Amino acid sequence: MKTLLAACAVALGVVIPASAQQAAAPAGERHFVLENTQIIPVQSQSTGRAHELVVVLPSSYAAHPEKRYPVLYYLDAYWDTPLLTATYGNLIYDNQVPEFIMVGLSYPSGANYDVERRRDYTITATDADSGRADAFLGFITKEVAPLIESRFRAEKTDRVISGSSLGGLFAIAAAYKAPGFFAGHIAISPAAGWDHGALGKLDAAYARDHKALPARMFISHGSIEYPAFQQPIVAFQKQLGNRNYQGLALQTWTMEGLDHTAVKGDGYVRGLMWVWKPKKPAGPSGLTKAMQQQGE
Repeated sequence: MKTLLAACAVALGVVIPASAQQAAAPAGERHFVLENTQIIPVQSQSTGRAHELVVVLPSSYAAHPEKRYPVLYYLDAYWDTPLLTATYGNLIYDNQVPEFIMVGLSYPSGANYDVERRRDYTITATDADSGRADAFLGFITKEVAPLIESRFRAEKTDRVISGSSLGGLFAIAAAYKAPGFFAGHIAISPAAGWDHGALGKLDAAYARDHKALPARMFISHGSIEYPAFQQPIVAFQKQLGNRNYQGLALQTWTMEGLDHTAVKGDGYVRGLMWVWKPKKPAGPSGLTKAMQQQGE
């Protein structure tokens, strides 16, 4: 499993992080910049390290000072911010989700993202550079969320956490380690096999003392992912489904013909629709409204 995860990290690492330094644009040209986006540096007391938050505000934020918004906290922001901003815009146009603030968890430019995420997202230690998920979760719950909720009009009762691979492992584990803090959890191809099934053991330990797990949770994987990575996901989905936790609304999804990283696009679409299904706005999609206005 460690070898598989390392290979995945190398594959992901070809994507340029959002905070990477750029060469100067030629005269008369400019760099493409995502609108309504800012990067906030944070020195964490919980982890003892430097982090960055990529905050993306809804387009209506400035025009509606009375409005408060749900918040998506997403991992691997250095890779997935462009994907998620595009996904958000598409879902808003289709009227599938409420407007929400996005807060990406990232690291300073120049950091070794593969090392950082392995350290922060893993729930047990297999060596000195892993197993610090508790500290990272404390960073989010005790430092990041209070910061976001004090600086922006963010709802405190409608937080969602999301991640892929090791990030998916963390997103699920957060439901057990901080029950009720997040209303929704999106785990795309979670590394459920980490440390010989540590996630399943976490669930078993939780189930001994708890009957409820209050959350909406989405777990997905690709049908052609490497069997040794895919099988623990399927086993955990079955184990979790058989618990019948009170308050848990679970949706699992297999993406046919897709492998480990290709699942993220469809995974985020379906995951965001699932966790915010109770808040789906009324009314038609953007296309329907446009066609109706044309008399079609």
